[in-house]
Parts: sequence; structure tokens; C-alpha cells
Amino acid sequence: MRKYLLFGLLPLLAACGGSDTFSPTEDAGMQLATQVSIFESKDSQKQWVLRADAVDFSDLKSATLKNPVLLLKENGQDSVQVTGDTGTFDYPHKLVSIDGHAVIKSLTENATITAEQFSYDVDKNRIWSDTKTVITRGGAKVTAKGGVETDSKLSKIELKKQRTRLPARTDELKLNKDILHK
Repeated sequence: MRKYLLFGLLPLLAACGGSDTFSPTEDAGMQLATQVSIFESKDSQKQWVLRADAVDFSDLKSATLKNPVLLLKENGQDSVQVTGDTGTFDYPHKLVSIDGHAVIKSLTENATITAEQFSYDVDKNRIWSDTKTVITRGGAKVTAKGGVETDSKLSKIELKKQRTRLPARTDELKLNKDILHK
């Protein structure tokens, strides 16, 4: 059974109040909590943990996050960390969005992915971006202009909307084949 828990939410909501430094909405009814962790548990192991310095709970369908850190777990161990300036957690759709200087860092592989925004679908366990994204793995760096989609382990990274130019003539293919065999 999966459980969603708002760790320490009740004591934090008791201390909620407005803040001049974090104002994601113009509503006067902001419900602000600090140092919040939201996580999913399955078979007594956390599957993912979403932490934020401050969370606005005034919208009952989604929370607005300041300095979010999303930790994805593999066999109970941290495997991927996603960070950014702001974010949201959409409860009904189980979607996390992390925006502003967003970075995905593999804690098990030598890989980092950067973009302005990443989304994480809890049910599908997928991370994606729809804008220019830079993937760095080892010494190689690739730019995906249309974004990427990957599993939570970063083992399968799919570049979106990429274009490859095929040679116009077959002799170009032969030339490339000869170069590869040298």
C-alpha cells in the first residue's frame, strides 16, 4: 500500500503565516510552513522524498515550494536528486514540478542534467523537460533543444525532438563507413 505523508505537517501548519520573502500567490490567505518533507512509502521503504525550505498550502490541490529538493530512491538508497529555485506538488495528479536553475544529479552514475524546469510523474516514475536541456555524463556533454525524458535512475535518457541529417548520397555513407573502420 502506498502512503503519502506530510511529515510534521500539523505542527508546522499551526505556525503558518505570511512571508514577504516567499509570495507565490497574491492571496492573503497563504498557509505557509517551513522545512517540510513530503514522501511516499511502500513496504516500509521511502520511494521518494520531496523537501522544501517553505511550502504554501493555501491551494488544497497543490503546494507551492521554495528551494525544493526531490530525492528519488532505489532499494532504499538515494539515487537521484532534483533541485531548483521553486516548484509545485500537484496532489490529485501526483506531479512534481521543479523550476528555475533546475538540476538533476545522479548519485549513483556520473550524470548531471540541467534545464529551467523538470517534471516528475510519481505514478510513472518518469522525469522530463520540454525546453533546452544539457546532459553531462562523464566527459561528454549533449544539448537536447526539445528536452529529455528519463527514468528515475537516469539509465535511459531519451532526447526529445532531435533531428539527424542523413547523407543525401550513398557515397557519403560509404565515406563515413570507411572513416569509422580506420
